[in-house]
Amino acid sequence: MSSRRVSAGQIVSLAVLVLGALGMVAPFLWMFSTSLRAPTSAYDLPPHWLPTQFRIGNYGDAVTGPVPILGNMVNSAVIAIAVSLGMILTAPIAGYAFARLRFPGRNLLFVSLLASLMVPIQVTIIPLFLIMRSFGLINNPLSLILPGLTGALGVFLMRQFFLGLPEEMLEAAKLDGATPFQAYRLVALPLARNGVSTLGVITFLASWNSYFAPSIFLNTVETATLPLGLVLMLGPYGAGNLAAVMAATTIAIAPALLVFLFAQRWLIDSLTQSGVKG
Repeated sequence: MSSRRVSAGQIVSLAVLVLGALGMVAPFLWMFSTSLRAPTSAYDLPPHWLPTQFRIGNYGDAVTGPVPILGNMVNSAVIAIAVSLGMILTAPIAGYAFARLRFPGRNLLFVSLLASLMVPIQVTIIPLFLIMRSFGLINNPLSLILPGLTGALGVFLMRQFFLGLPEEMLEAAKLDGATPFQAYRLVALPLARNGVSTLGVITFLASWNSYFAPSIFLNTVETATLPLGLVLMLGPYGAGNLAAVMAATTIAIAPALLVFLFAQRWLIDSLTQSGVKG
């Protein structure tokens, strides 16, 4: 049997990957460990990776505390699902129009779309707040759902995906008498299902983890989303029960982790297809 020699470069690469993996996993291990500690030992110095006594009751305290964390999870889920559905309905058709259709002002509109990506949300939040207030939607989930039903980033990503599709298939659909919408619905959209799925997952996770916009539009504990609920649990000056907050955070990441694991195949296929043209 011939032995395969391992080069120094491979050893260094493996060491870097292991260190990077430990750096990413360590915060999650610390969070889970803290969620099982007694509240008085959450700030122990020097810190201990493993709790000296396991307290499962922190999860009960997180759920039954003054902050309705489960209700906040439902609020986040409703908003994230609605925003994701809106994005996967509007962004693909707009991206297809920019990629495959010819119409006056297309390039100017696309440049304006790209320019909007450079504007941070902090710049547009005041006019958006005034618009939502004029419609009476402050402290209403619709104030977060309506602006998120489409987005420049989603349109841009779908445009790039449609540009990578084989031109011959779309030309064949046109020769068969298909209208532009039929070519999109029957040919382009089925081929782009991995890209659409990826966009939906990215949108869901971004909405699920969003804190800034909900902190502006929602102002009661009952309508708060999950990130707001976690901050409310921590209390003024961060003096709340840290162990219970970590337990609630562990519960909070479970849906996002399940969504990612469920859509992992689509994400990998999308990344693979984006690197293969023609």
